[in-house]
Amino acid sequence: MAPRELLTATLITALLGISTTATASSASEENYRKRFPAQWLERNGEIRLETVCYNYPGNSYMYRLCREQATQSLQARCSRYRALTDTYSGDTQAHYLRMAHKYCTASEHYQPLPEAEKESDVTQ
Repeated sequence: MAPRELLTATLITALLGISTTATASSASEENYRKRFPAQWLERNGEIRLETVCYNYPGNSYMYRLCREQATQSLQARCSRYRALTDTYSGDTQAHYLRMAHKYCTASEHYQPLPEAEKESDVTQ
């Protein structure tokens, strides 16, 4: 592997390994995020926001925590891929532009708790 490729691979690994939180979190929350990451479904290269954290039961504590943490995860991935678009050119840059668009669009439109769930919390 050429030195430049090795440096690039190391940089990408380091960037992807950075914590996805914008604020300090407790050790237990950090461990939770590593063991139970948010999952979602995609269609045509876009994240289907209604499926974020579909891997947890709908009204569970884990689902709510996952939805809250997904906000930070989407924002972090948006920032990460935007930063990478400035580093590369050609096909690689195009790939990172697509990834940045996917995560930034999702981050802008994502709501941790959909309106229906907020209303049901108030009535209970």
